[in-house]
Amino acid sequence: MDIMILQKGGLVMYGLAALSVYAVAVVIFKVIQFRKSNVFDHSFIEPALREIKQGDRARATKTLASTKGPIARIMRVTFECVANREMSQKSKEAEIMRVGSADLRYLESHLRGLEMAASVAPLMGLLGTVIGMIGSFSKLSLSGTRVDPTVLAGGIWEALLTTAGGLAVAIPALAAHYLLDGVIEKVRATMKDVSIQILALEDEFRRNERALAIEESRRAEANRRNVEESERKMREDDDQKKRDEADAWAETQRKNSPQKTSTLHLLSPKYTNAT
Repeated sequence: MDIMILQKGGLVMYGLAALSVYAVAVVIFKVIQFRKSNVFDHSFIEPALREIKQGDRARATKTLASTKGPIARIMRVTFECVANREMSQKSKEAEIMRVGSADLRYLESHLRGLEMAASVAPLMGLLGTVIGMIGSFSKLSLSGTRVDPTVLAGGIWEALLTTAGGLAVAIPALAAHYLLDGVIEKVRATMKDVSIQILALEDEFRRNERALAIEESRRAEANRRNVEESERKMREDDDQKKRDEADAWAETQRKNSPQKTSTLHLLSPKYTNAT
């Protein structure tokens, strides 16, 4: 706002200027907060729901844990509650509601302040106008019979500045409030929708989880059998190797053993006694 307009509007205009700065700061803060909270990204929802439906607990948990934001958090909490066999239905619903309410309260922070600025600004402008009109008519009464219309018109003009200033602050603040509240309402609806979907998939998730457990058991049994078969083959190979070594040693001993006496007699007749 122009410095001259602020001066003509009086203290109320300075208050409206401060209120406008606060409203702008809240809007900037909320936009940054929403971006950090990842409220505009919904691309992970369908893959995560598909993994949950298939019963792939590890992949679903990894997908949701690597994604920031209240939607991913409520999906992760709901999935953990569904997968926990020891929790009752009421405990699951209470935990889901607790986490969801905390995230929504965080997103709604400072939104009341923006609503307050949009509501108070017109009232402050009206107050400034009334004060200005009182001052103008007070000056008019002191002039007696010599009334100068320009003095009255100038006083009214200055008084109406505060009304215009109040509306100039209130209208953008109210519009921003509705837009931000609409984003939060969409996040709230999405959180509720994904929670209901995951809870509805509980029976199917458990069936798929049992199927995966059976398949994992079969793979483990097949691996065990393969290991046993490999160990059996290794034992057989070792036994065969030992037998081959024993046969080779026996053959070596046979070749290196002394010849029989009859054979010696045939080769060396001189060693035989003469008859």
